[in-house]
Amino acid sequence: MSLARVTFYGFRRPTVMGDIASEPLASGGWQIRTGFTGTDAASHFSVYQGSDFGHPERGILAAIARAHPAGAAESGAAKACGPRDAAQISVFSFAEGYFGARRTLGIKRAANQALHSLNSWLFGQIRADSSRGLAPVSLTALLFSGPLMGVVHIGACRLYRSRNGVVTPLIRPHVRISGQGSGEPTRAVGLDGELAVDFAEEQAEAGDRYLLLSTGESASSEAVQAGFALVGQGGNRPGVSAMVVEIITAPAPDIAHAHAAMADLPLKPAPREGDVWDGFEIGRTLYRGRYTTLVVARDTIENRDVVLKIPLPSMLQDEIFAAGFMREAWIGSTVRGSNVARYLDLPPDRRSSLYLVMPLYKGETLEKRLNRAPLMTLPDGVGIALKLCEAVQDLAAIEIIHRDLKPENIMLLSGNEVRLLDLGLAYLPGIDMAEAARPGGTLRYMAPELLKGVQANARSEVFSLAVTIYRMFSGGPYPFGQREAVPLARMRPDLPGWLGLVLKKALAADPNERYEDAGALALALNEGLVNGTPDPGRMARWYDVNELQIWKAAAIIFAFGFFILLVRTLR
Repeated sequence: MSLARVTFYGFRRPTVMGDIASEPLASGGWQIRTGFTGTDAASHFSVYQGSDFGHPERGILAAIARAHPAGAAESGAAKACGPRDAAQISVFSFAEGYFGARRTLGIKRAANQALHSLNSWLFGQIRADSSRGLAPVSLTALLFSGPLMGVVHIGACRLYRSRNGVVTPLIRPHVRISGQGSGEPTRAVGLDGELAVDFAEEQAEAGDRYLLLSTGESASSEAVQAGFALVGQGGNRPGVSAMVVEIITAPAPDIAHAHAAMADLPLKPAPREGDVWDGFEIGRTLYRGRYTTLVVARDTIENRDVVLKIPLPSMLQDEIFAAGFMREAWIGSTVRGSNVARYLDLPPDRRSSLYLVMPLYKGETLEKRLNRAPLMTLPDGVGIALKLCEAVQDLAAIEIIHRDLKPENIMLLSGNEVRLLDLGLAYLPGIDMAEAARPGGTLRYMAPELLKGVQANARSEVFSLAVTIYRMFSGGPYPFGQREAVPLARMRPDLPGWLGLVLKKALAADPNERYEDAGALALALNEGLVNGTPDPGRMARWYDVNELQIWKAAAIIFAFGFFILLVRTLR
């Protein structure tokens, strides 16, 4: 049985050597070899690399799909290509959605998102126009991303693994069992408006082979072995297509696994000044909290000053904080933005206990600066604000929400440099789903919707930024009084009116009325600084009137009224 022709989008078709296509495919640290065979006209199989879609970090996707036309729909010239089209479109659309998902979505959520979108479209197309011959599709895929291989399955396909000569079925087909064997699928893409997908992960090893079959019917051990060999003998049945994937190389553990190993490190009691940890000579203590302590240290190996963030044993009593500590380590080593604090990597053999290492920044926090005279000038303040917006956008570029923007977490350095600190409460959409509904941050900086269970997003970050920028210019007071908002012009009448208007928009209670993200806020600040805006009018700026003038006017009105009353009395 010869190998079937396969459509590769953006990639060359592998050459054939023996019974399996021998030219390896490589992406995301994985290297595999694939082979195909089949006579099933309603099926389609393809292999895609993440680099073909501009996302090499997603690795490789290998999928097989089979359409299930109803009744006699498989026959007839008008509908002859419908099932095949449905299978091919489903595989490609799934790959496109999976590789195009946000970076911070895990492979399970990325696959689910892609399949649910595909299901909605195909279900609608089948119901809207049956003449096209599109049909529900069974789909099974292997996702080689990160250190684990993911398996996605829905419908009437089968998957087997061969490891060291032992063959193991990995999925159970979703089919109705009848007297004649397996019947129609109970689940398929496009079969119903709702979709239930089976997902599993396993540690693939070099030398493993996976066999994907376009049928839900049971197969004899001889047929399965023949399928692994991709030879048309001894049990391969007509009307069945098969794909074999052989693992040549699995990737080295990624950063998540490195931190998983880091989580196994022991916790030591807080060090004393003069102690030496892993080549770090401990200095003074900067901060000691309930769960962590910050100490200055001298790295005697790299000859640099650093800060160690050391978790205390009490941290183990708080699972949320412990998870945040490890998340902070991951984010701190991932972010590339110049305005965000970057944590330092250590060789695994140097670290004997759990702690984080950061550069020692020489400067002061924004909280400390706003509490001393003189008040922040317009050029200096807007310059800091623009750098903060840039830092938040650098995080947003890799789908990270800081969630604790405030002056205490902002370091002002010499040369007008800014560093955004403390990533312990950062939220990664698609990964931290358990944290999604939990409000994170400091109450007086949190957007109102966060207190109602809305997930943190770019607009809630704008609100926190606006509170921070307002306090920077006001010298400490917050933008909200006991009953009403306090316009910036009341605190700083020397500043231009456009600044207050920008902050008013950024502080809107309705998130839809705010700037859409920190980048848009930065554009508004830059536009105001360069060009300014017209004053909003005296009626809109009644608070600019001097209080003494108000009392003078009131006294004149009162005196005039008293004079009129006196004249009427004398008459």
